[in-house]
Amino acid sequence: MKYDIHCHLTNKEYSNPNTIITECEKNNISIILNGLDYEDNEKVLEFSKTYSNVHASLGMHPTNIFDSKIINQIIKNKDKIISIGEVGIDYKEGVDETQLINFRKIIQLAEKLSKPLIIHSRNAEKEVINELISIQVPAILHCFTGKKKLLKEALNNPNIYFSIPANIKYSQQFQDLVKEIQIEKLLCETDSPYLWKECMNTPLNVIYSYEKISQLKGISIPECEDLIEKTVKTVFKLSNI
Repeated sequence: MKYDIHCHLTNKEYSNPNTIITECEKNNISIILNGLDYEDNEKVLEFSKTYSNVHASLGMHPTNIFDSKIINQIIKNKDKIISIGEVGIDYKEGVDETQLINFRKIIQLAEKLSKPLIIHSRNAEKEVINELISIQVPAILHCFTGKKKLLKEALNNPNIYFSIPANIKYSQQFQDLVKEIQIEKLLCETDSPYLWKECMNTPLNVIYSYEKISQLKGISIPECEDLIEKTVKTVFKLSNI
């Protein structure tokens, strides 16, 4: 089984998400849909109820205004979700201290509910890693692009993992990142519909993450799948995902 642990099939760019999910099932791809706001989270929950290969991660994108309704939504559905995300810090438009405060609240919630976090850290890798120093649940850094010093700090934290997007196929940056990280810390994603330049991105492209990781680590694709599946089940505390 292959896993896309971070995608957004609820995005309005998709006219046929159900067809994509069905194709993923045929290709043994399990999907974790990541929500961005209250309404998006509701769509994520609906997909997860409908398809056995779709799992829900409810989130609050850091560039959105903090919404206590989402906190209540996550608590209410804690037994229906496998993680909290997409959450994090995004300083692309400049430093915003309220994002840091909000991220701390979400970390506390994740620890209270014993749920892993899927984390966005654009232009804020240092701040995110600092906040994760003593985290008690798994924290997955989605599309991490921090410098080597920050990477080293993150690798020293037993609860931090990295999800590698399908565009590693042509991204030297992500290829170099994978060379530095032990495979037990790696997961795969697509961030669909984003991060793709050839056509519309979908979870079907997650195969490119597996292919490149297996190549860089000098192992077969089946072995790569088995090792990442073991990590997925450890991180998300599930035996049937």
